[in-house]
Amino acid sequence: MMVVALIAVLAAIAIPNFVSQTSRTKSDTEVMEIFAELRIRQEQYKFENGAYLGTTNDESQLYPATPAVQERDLLGGLPAAWQNLRYRGRGTARCSYGVIRGDGDDDSNIGAKGTAFGYTAPLTDWYYILAWCNMDGDSGTDGYYFTDSVNTAIRKQNPGK
Repeated sequence: MMVVALIAVLAAIAIPNFVSQTSRTKSDTEVMEIFAELRIRQEQYKFENGAYLGTTNDESQLYPATPAVQERDLLGGLPAAWQNLRYRGRGTARCSYGVIRGDGDDDSNIGAKGTAFGYTAPLTDWYYILAWCNMDGDSGTDGYYFTDSVNTAIRKQNPGK
């Protein structure tokens, strides 16, 4: 009886941790793939046009409009800015994405999440990419991922959520 009780306690601890780790792995993998593609497309766009391209005017207009627990088609209804970037990366996504850009040291486009990640505008043209995820279906806590044109590291807030 003690062995069964011990196994039940261990399972009660292990299963939520496993589910959480699985969600985190899914979101990390998706975000890394899409961020890498957007970063490549941004540099190509700047090379060809002399400036980065924002896919949104602010952090409230990400694509798709809201994150989802299940994967959705990403390529079917690409906004014009994503098409102008010639995005051809991952075809499905759970998270919502946006590229916010600015000129020189103009920080007027930096939103609340950019500020929360400690982003400050450099003296040259810049962009940052934001991902908003809701992997667990709980709207109380969402996950956010962030990278920018200067610091290629992917910063995370509540990953897997």
